[in-house]
Parts: sequence; structure tokens; C-alpha cells
Amino acid sequence: MTQRTTLAAFRRSIPVLALSVAFFACSDESPNNNNDENIKGNSLLLNFTSDYTTGELRWMHPDSARLSEGTLPFWQDSKVSTAEGNIFILENNPGTLSCILPQSIGDKIKQERLSAEFPYGATAIGNKGYIALNDVDYIQVFNVNTCTPSEKIDLPISDANASTIKASGDTLLVTLQRLENWSATKSGLLVRINASTKTLIDTIQLKLYNPSSSVLSKGKLYVSLQGAYDPIDYSIDMTKTGIEVVDLATGTSEILKTGTELGGGAGSIALDEANQILYVTSVSVDWVTSVKSINLASKTIGSTLPDIVNASGGIVFDKAGKKLFIGDKAGLKVYDTVAKTTQTIGNQNPLLPPYSLAIVNF
Repeated sequence: MTQRTTLAAFRRSIPVLALSVAFFACSDESPNNNNDENIKGNSLLLNFTSDYTTGELRWMHPDSARLSEGTLPFWQDSKVSTAEGNIFILENNPGTLSCILPQSIGDKIKQERLSAEFPYGATAIGNKGYIALNDVDYIQVFNVNTCTPSEKIDLPISDANASTIKASGDTLLVTLQRLENWSATKSGLLVRINASTKTLIDTIQLKLYNPSSSVLSKGKLYVSLQGAYDPIDYSIDMTKTGIEVVDLATGTSEILKTGTELGGGAGSIALDEANQILYVTSVSVDWVTSVKSINLASKTIGSTLPDIVNASGGIVFDKAGKKLFIGDKAGLKVYDTVAKTTQTIGNQNPLLPPYSLAIVNF
């Protein structure tokens, strides 16, 4: 599921059953070594998988037809982020940061505990990394090379519930959900922070509620917002979910599409920048997640992508191969944007559903 606030509320109500088991070393015979044909080249598709009991990281070269044989175990509620040629695994409850170089994936991991419990996303500017945390009102800074947490940057409001973080030059772009008792009662905010001075630049009021995913492109930040959930049955107010576009030059935001137009609550987004096509997962009233496209030039919604069961594991776009990777509940899939066909990636045994996707270029 991509409904993070709903899941976060649920997970806070149950005891922690296990800690991460990601401290390990691989032998020379491990399939995770650099001779694996699926980690050659200068990019990797990262597929964190979870059945809400077990979690593990899988990977492949985006041009491959199958996942690598290698697996890395992590806590079942973890998210993968990438920046500056690095891979960051963010584990929840307890909050843990793992730093992985893609060239040595499976062989070397640096791991540090965080003082916060619920990291949601990470980015980097040079050798400094920055983590958006959903349960505290600050951004955690860390050293990318050592994975060591350092200073903190305070957010301008309490109960901020940071959910996404992107870097534009020396500026951090942080979206805030603003929750009360894990329900969105106010529209989201975008906070801009000068990373060098650790000072607030400004805040931009969003129109919709509960931001969950963002993509930065050519001076614009595209933000998907999940909307406000009914605290009893978790139904979504379709007038408060959708996609917004923030013009960073003017500091203004406009609604691109609402949930009513999308036919469901907005979830993960990914951008085909060359063709100006935005892909979005859309959650229906019966909690089935489809994938749709939005033509940014005409602002029209395309047909639902074919052969997808439930894209609850998110989406990510590979611009080199012009392919969209889809975290389908039935397994990792890839949509060919030229042929307009969807294929299932091979070697997904043992099968855990995709939970969080990313691409790293190095």
C-alpha cells in the first residue's frame, strides 16, 4: 500500500517484533558480488519488497529482463532513496539509515541508528545527506561517506510530518503532511530551506492534503497528495487528493488533477521528462491501485496502463530505457512507453510484493 499515513498509524499501534537484520557480510561465493551480470553498467533499479512480515532489497540493471540473484534483508517497513550515486535504505521503528554504494551492493553496508523512528525519504547535496522524518519536526543531516548522522535542521512548524525531500541546487524542498492523530486536517506545505546556512527560505501553501510523492523537473516540483482519510473507514475525500505543480520561480502552486478526475486518490508519481508525461498511481475506493498517465502539455489523462493487478508498490521511470517500472502486488513489472506493453520481470522467487522503488545512476 502507498497510503503511508494510514499504515504509519497502524504500525504505531503494534509492538516492535524484530530489529533489522541487515548487519552481515557476504562470502566470495555470494551471488551479490560484482560479477553478477545484472549489476554491470552505471545504473541499478532498486526494488525493496515486503509482505509486512519480511523485507528484502532486490536489484537489477534497468535493461535486464530479470532481477539479480542477490538479496539483502531489512525490516519489513523500509523505503529506498537514491541521490548523488548512493543508495539509502530507511528502516522504520526503530529508525535506521543504511548507506550502500551501488558498485559494491551486497558486499559493504554502512548502517547507523537514527534518533527518530519514521524516516520517509532522503536526498543528498555533495557529501551531505538529508532525511525527511515523519515523526519529528526537523531534517536529519548525515555524512554520505560514513553514514553518520550529524546536525539537525528545524522545520518551521510543529506536527510537520515531513514526507518527501528533494534538492534543487543548494535548496532543500520538503513537503509536510500536517497531521493530527495521523489524519490530514490541513492542506500540505512545501518548505524551502537553504542547505548551506540551514535557514528557512520560505513556505508555500499547497491546496490539497497529505503529500506523499514528489518529482523535480525544470524549475517545477510535481507533488502527489493522498488527501484526507475518514478516521473510521479510511475512505478518501477525492476533492482533497490529486497532483499539484509548484513553480519554484514564482512560489505558486496550481492543481494539475484532482482525485475526482483521476478516479482515485493520488499515490506515487514518476516523470518521463523528455516526453512530458507524468505517471501516477491512483487508488480506487476499493483500494485497488492502477497507473495512469497525464500529458503535461495538454493536461489530459491517458488510458489506464495495461496488465497491472494492484500497483501498491509505487512507480519509477528509467529515462535511459524509456521504461516505467511498476511495483505491482503480483510482482515487479515494466511498461514499455514506446510499445505500450507491460511485462513481468523475471526471477522474483521467493516472491515478496514490491514496496518501494528507486533508480540509482553512478
